[in-house]
Parts: sequence; C-alpha cells; structure tokens
Amino acid sequence: MSFEVRSNKTAVRPVPVAPPRTRAGRFVQQAPPIVNKFIAVVVLVIVAMRLDIGQGITVGALACVALIPVWFPVLRQYWGARLLLLAGVVAIGSGIWLTALSAPTHDTSLGQAFGAIAGLVGLLSGVGFVLWARTVLPDSQIAIWYGAGILIGVSPTSELYAENPWRFGYSVALTILLLGITLQLRRRWLELAVALLLTVVATVTDARSTFAFMLLTVLLVAWQMRPTRPSRGKSALRALLGLGALALVVFKVIQALILDGALGEATQQRTLAQLQETGSLIMGGRPELTATIALMQHQPWGFGVGIAPNPEDILAAKTGMAAINYDPNNGYVDNYMFGGHVELHSIIGDFWAGFGLPGLLLALIILVLIVRSIGVHVAANTASAVLLYLGIKAVWFMFFGPFFSSSVLLVLVLGLLITRKKPATTDAALLFPAPVRLRP
Repeated sequence: MSFEVRSNKTAVRPVPVAPPRTRAGRFVQQAPPIVNKFIAVVVLVIVAMRLDIGQGITVGALACVALIPVWFPVLRQYWGARLLLLAGVVAIGSGIWLTALSAPTHDTSLGQAFGAIAGLVGLLSGVGFVLWARTVLPDSQIAIWYGAGILIGVSPTSELYAENPWRFGYSVALTILLLGITLQLRRRWLELAVALLLTVVATVTDARSTFAFMLLTVLLVAWQMRPTRPSRGKSALRALLGLGALALVVFKVIQALILDGALGEATQQRTLAQLQETGSLIMGGRPELTATIALMQHQPWGFGVGIAPNPEDILAAKTGMAAINYDPNNGYVDNYMFGGHVELHSIIGDFWAGFGLPGLLLALIILVLIVRSIGVHVAANTASAVLLYLGIKAVWFMFFGPFFSSSVLLVLVLGLLITRKKPATTDAALLFPAPVRLRP
C-alpha cells in the first residue's frame, strides 16, 4: 500500500499497488472479461479433446501447466483444492522413490514412468484450470464446452468404437453436453426429461453401468423437485447415507431387470455368466479388484511408476483372482493388466501401484472431495443433473475405472464438484431457483 499527497492538503488517500505477478498471470488478470472467457473456452475444449503429443503429454496439459500463475491463486477459494495439489506433489515424489527402490528386483521403463507422472501433472493442472474457469464462466458453460471437446476428440477408428459407437464413442460426451445445456436453460423439468431420455438410450445400447448412473441421476433430480419444509436438521452426512441406501436399491433393481432380460439378451447372458462364475455381479464384471487386494497384501508399499511386475507379483495377483473362481490365465490379465506394467483398472489401484501409500492417500482425498460435494449439493436441493451424473460416474471410476481413460473426465468432475468456501453466482448449483418451501 502506497500513499499519494495532493497539493498542500494534508489528506492522503491510499493507492492500491498490485502484487507482483508473472507475465502470464499479469496478462490474464488485466485482460477484459471477454478475453478471459475466450481463454477459458479454448483451453477447456483442448483439454477435453486430449490431443496426445507423446509420452503421456497432451496439448491441454501443457496449456494448463503454462497457466499455473493464472489458476494457482484461486485455489484458496475452494475447499480442499490446495490439499489436493500438495498430495499430488507428494505422490509424484513417492512414485519416483519407489521406482528406484523396486529397480533391483523389477524391470523399469523410463518412458512409462514419465507418462505416469505426466498424467498426474495433467490431472492436477487441469483441475486447477477448471477451478479458475469457474470464476469467469458459469458451470453450465464449462460443462457444455468440455462436452463439446470430448465429442470432437472421439476417435471412430478404435476397436471398441466399432463394437458399440454410442457406448464407447458418443455417450459420455453427449450426456455432458446435453445436461450442460439443460443447466444453462435453468429448467428442472427439462433436465429431468433429458436425463430420462438418456436412461432409455442406455437400456438399448448394452450399457449396464451407464443405465445405473442415469437412473440414479433421474431419481435424485426428481427428489430435489419436491416441495420441502424448512428443516434445521439437513446435513451432507444424512444426504450421503440416503444416497448410499438409494444406490444399493438401484443396484438390486437393475440386476433383477437385467436377469429378466429387460436390457436385452446379450446383457442378460453376460450377467448370468458372471454371476455363475463368481457369485457376484461386481466381482464377475471387475475381477481386477481381487487382484488389487491380493497385491496390496503381497507388497503393501506399492511398486513405483514405470515398474513391470515380476513373476511373484503376477502369481500373487492371479491367486487372488482365482479365489473368486475367475480364470486369470488369459490374454486380458497377461497382456493388459501385467504386460510389462501394472494396470489394475481402478484409479485407487493405479495410484497405489504407481505412487505407493501417498498415491493411495491422494485417491482417498479425491474420493472425499467428490462425495462431500455431492452430499452438500443434495442436502441443499441444488445438485444439477450434470453434477450428479459426473459425481456418480467418478465414484465408480475410483474403484472400477483405469486412470488413463478416466483422467479426462476426472478433470471436469473435480473442477466442477469441489465446493467454494464462499458460494458465488457462477456456481452451477445456484443457477436453479430454490424449490418451493411449504409452511409447516
């Protein structure tokens, strides 16, 4: 703070002095609002497109890293954002240390190690940028532009796309885009109608998990449209307990519908085979979970980035998978999961394997941030369909989705769901008018 003296008057007035900033930070802070919005839109689309340069580096990640001076100062506005960044930095250090520790007994790939670190840096910087974008754009527009970027980046040449273009191509992008548009229009009934339509589409496209995500989203949106009475007892914890119970009911209902053939014969036969093999739809569909548990018991501290499992590690994992009557001697296990690397098909498992116990802690922090935000919004009846869909899908990915394919979505999930310490009009939850409250 400096002072300026005018004429012979004794009065002085304070003249604010801007704090020193880097060139990028100074440019964005001084830019007109329209320029900031343009920067936000362009970078959001680029991040979502996932334009790969090589070695795990994307154009979007480079842009977000270059803009660290822009988004880093806003982290203090969000609950847990700085803790997330700190945990990520510690996890990277742990991954490098574990790699050196495991090198004498395991093969190491420096390229894979660099890719794993680059992926985590891309996640952290991407989340930071989305948090800054929320200060210049409403959440609805962030979802719209990000969904558009994912849609542009869909690759029609992949094998999975050829198998099911909707499920493995356009489903996620169009769901985010359409629900973002309904959020922008601020019409709960339209939001509910679009979510219902997407739920119906999931039933005819052999997408069991997507059907579950959308059905749960529909139920929660409908619940928030009810007239409510003033209550002092509302809490995020109570909302989360209710959500857990609702999720269990939805799971049981969907399993019954699948077994009755409501989602098609192919889905019915696949589900029956998984139940007969392992006795559980979750374990049968995601046997990697048992491999993760077995490896955590075998080597609790993790492996390190770029580490290939040795024969003892693979035997321990396969033994865990065989314990649920799953035959682990197949190309998926030998090539995808343990073919020169460790891929456990879950963010929690991948973070633990690559970054050790700090990586596991980072995954738990991410899970807490997501779950807490869902609970806060649902308790206040302000959770939009796009936030609910993203949050539910992200929780599933934490346990059953590989980090590499989940990271693009996780950037948007954390960027939109991390709650502000002080609510602002740009928050998605505040775009909807509060529900009608009845007098007691």
